[in-house]
Amino acid sequence: MDIVHAEVRRTTNLDGRPCAEVEVVTGDAGAANLLVYFAEAPDGGFEMVRVTENDADREIDWYDNPLHQAVVDRTDAFMNVARDGGSFGEQVLQFGSVREDVRRALGSVE
Repeated sequence: MDIVHAEVRRTTNLDGRPCAEVEVVTGDAGAANLLVYFAEAPDGGFEMVRVTENDADREIDWYDNPLHQAVVDRTDAFMNVARDGGSFGEQVLQFGSVREDVRRALGSVE
């Protein structure tokens, strides 16, 4: 899976942990965008805590649309994905300035 774009969208709390939400666009035809959530790890780095597939269409999903499930949890599918660049989470963090943007979003800039 090739990452063609990734950017920090916002910060949020997941299970009581502050997380940076990163939107990831892959080069896979017809694939939905992914929302990848990173939290600070005990070792001072970042850990990927959740991955969701975001199939929402902003034109029709600006309200609570019960007709389909726009966001699907895909964490299990991406936790063990690895390529030459390391784990999927590491590949996202290595894209452009994502690692620094996550650091800034979580307030851990020195």
